[in-house]
Amino acid sequence: MKVWTDLPLHQNEATKPQTFNNNFEKVLNEFNGNLNGNNFPMYAVQTNDIANPGQATGFSGAVSGFEIELTSQGFYSIRRSSSFEGSTDVYTPILVLDLKTDDWSKGWNNLNYFSGFSQFGLNFDAREGMLVGCATIDWAHGTDTLSATTGDPPVSFQAVRGHDWVSQWGVFVNDVMVGRTGEIPPKRHTCSIPFSIPCGSQNIKVDVRWISNISDYNTSGAPHGTVFEVYSAEIWTRNVVR
Repeated sequence: MKVWTDLPLHQNEATKPQTFNNNFEKVLNEFNGNLNGNNFPMYAVQTNDIANPGQATGFSGAVSGFEIELTSQGFYSIRRSSSFEGSTDVYTPILVLDLKTDDWSKGWNNLNYFSGFSQFGLNFDAREGMLVGCATIDWAHGTDTLSATTGDPPVSFQAVRGHDWVSQWGVFVNDVMVGRTGEIPPKRHTCSIPFSIPCGSQNIKVDVRWISNISDYNTSGAPHGTVFEVYSAEIWTRNVVR
């Protein structure tokens, strides 16, 4: 750390206690963040040395967001919402997935791979430092109605099953999980997942993924399909430069 002294020492000058005491206090004050114009040499920082902040860059298409590059930090955000990005209201899902008939994985499912969210996910060039952010997802996972026939004479009945089914959401930075919700039972939820992770000067990809488990069973009747719905998703992150 460069220290600008209050009382400089000159060649062949007599040693004075005041010089050492004042300069020693100056070092302690700088460690405490007590900097002012007297700590810098004349004309050390001028107007031309201060760069203007970068302009916000918007996104086009089915998502909205921005990128703002500042001197010591950057802000990045992306959103796909049923209320704002080309849909109708908060009650109309963007993604409707029938977990009995549609294609999905028993492992982690990247939201980018499904219809309506193909452009969702942050992709930017970070600078060495920290990433601090949060992902918010508005989603629902329902139960199932089992229709079956049993007995002699046959009796038809219906029963609700799926109260023990659980789903989870996770945030991934360059395919590494940095935050997760834990197991959530069937219902409509709005989940916020904060995360933070050190990063280098590199390309950064941030996405959200979900995992769900349902029971497979056979029935002589026709079971109703259990549905996984996503109404909106948003990711924002702050890149604090080291």
